[in-house]
Amino acid sequence: MKDGINTDDWPPSGCPVLNWPVLSATYTRSDWYRAVITAYAALWEGHVSQASFAPVSEADLLDLEARLSCTLPSELKAYHREFGALSLAEKLCSVSPVGDTPIQPLLEAYPGIVDMLEHEDEQVMEQFEDMIVFGDYLGNGNMFCFDRESGNVFYFDHDDGSMLTHFFTSVEEYLDALMIRCLAEIHEDEDAGLDLLVQRHGSELVRKWLY
Repeated sequence: MKDGINTDDWPPSGCPVLNWPVLSATYTRSDWYRAVITAYAALWEGHVSQASFAPVSEADLLDLEARLSCTLPSELKAYHREFGALSLAEKLCSVSPVGDTPIQPLLEAYPGIVDMLEHEDEQVMEQFEDMIVFGDYLGNGNMFCFDRESGNVFYFDHDDGSMLTHFFTSVEEYLDALMIRCLAEIHEDEDAGLDLLVQRHGSELVRKWLY
C-alpha cells in the first residue's frame, strides 16, 4: 500500500476526484476507468493484490462466450478488452478458465445451490441457471452475476434467505459503482464513497452490499 509516500504527493497526478463524473466527448467512461485503475494500482504498489492492466484478446472473449453459450454484456466485454484489471476494491472474475476465479455459471461457481433449492419450484431454479458470475466480491462466496438473457445484474448472497437480489440494470452501472469504491479507498474517505453510492442507488441496496 502507499506506506512511505509523501501525503503531499497523494493522490497521484491524474487521479479523478471522488465524485460521479460528468462524461462528455472529451472525457469518456473509458478515460475515467483508466485513470481510476491507474491510481488504484499506485495505492497498492508492491502489494500482491496490486491492480494491473491485462487486456484480453477478442479470441479469448469469443472462447468464453462459446463456453457460456451466451453473449457477454457489451460493457463487460469492452472492459476486459481494454483493461482486464481484476484486483480492485472488489475482485472481478477472469476471462480465462484457469488461474483466477473465472467468469462462469453461478451453479458452477457455487454448486451447493442445487441442494439449497431442492424444495423450490422449477421457475426459481431456472432463475439461478440463468446467472453468470462475473465478480467475486471479497472471496467470501457472495458474488455479482448477470442474467444471461436480460443482462441485469444480481447479487448472490448465500447467507440470505432470498439469495438473489436485483442490483443494477447493466454491468456498466456495477463497474461505475466499483470505480467509486476504488476512489473512496484512494482518497481515504469511505464515508463520502458510501454517500455517493446511496445517492445513486439508495440506502437499501448499499446496506445489502457493504454491511
